[in-house]
Amino acid sequence: MATGPDQTINQPTVLLTGASSQIGVFAIPRLVKAGLHVLAISRKGRPEGYPSFESVEWLSGSGSVTSSRKYQFLLSAGPMEVAQDFLSTGKRLKAAVIFSSSSVESKRDSDHPVERGQMQRMLALESEIQQVAETRDIKLVILRPTLVYGCGLDANISLLAKWIRRFGFMPVNGKATGLRQPVHADDLASVAVSAMLSDKTLPGVMTLTGGETLSYSNMVSRVFTALGKPVRLLRLPEWLFVFLINLANRLKKDGGINVEMVRRQQLDLVFEDQQAHELLDFNPRSFNPDAGDFSLPDFE
Repeated sequence: MATGPDQTINQPTVLLTGASSQIGVFAIPRLVKAGLHVLAISRKGRPEGYPSFESVEWLSGSGSVTSSRKYQFLLSAGPMEVAQDFLSTGKRLKAAVIFSSSSVESKRDSDHPVERGQMQRMLALESEIQQVAETRDIKLVILRPTLVYGCGLDANISLLAKWIRRFGFMPVNGKATGLRQPVHADDLASVAVSAMLSDKTLPGVMTLTGGETLSYSNMVSRVFTALGKPVRLLRLPEWLFVFLINLANRLKKDGGINVEMVRRQQLDLVFEDQQAHELLDFNPRSFNPDAGDFSLPDFE
């Protein structure tokens, strides 16, 4: 039976930004299960094939939320700029959880000027958001996840899967020994809801990693296995890989990959998330994806 206005008037409401993002699509069923009315904000609207949950209203943008709507919680799985706006205007807002990225640490001093500028802007946004929350006495937790995967919407591991499906091999930087901690979007959705509803005193910023630390090379190999394909890694010396990337970027503007991405395949990007384990019972899964982790799941 559908949930009507008379049934939701006393129901606590959460504003979910980035509702059609990789974390957002997993967060919605968890928010519904927690007994919340969900205002799902997405420029793209409800993804094709995504179920129509009760207690969920899909809205196309910030202008769709009228001034009379009172939301008590904010969960941001989209751009932090959007979250900042809603953090400033929510009349009854008491708790907010906002996703950032561990990249603000790992790429903060990148030699690539675009990357470095993006990380500086993200750090500035984090600081601005913290100031707004403090001024308005809103409980705020900023979450910084590592490599996210889980439904084919990420711009990292799913791109590896797309390349592997198309070409059947993957070029890597030598032995590609740099360590990674990929984390499933559903695990992030779970801990985000827990943080939002928790009565505990939580740190203002928490890093979140996956349940396993493995080399970049092994991570890519498991993507091959998930897709049912033989592992075929083309191990290139770094100088040659960098040369090929620079050549490709000259021939095609905005090729989607830069030389820093190649060099980082040899660097450890490892973070500590013990606080999340202890305070929120965060228990993320190991990195053993299957083909279903590269497409939108069936939530029915």
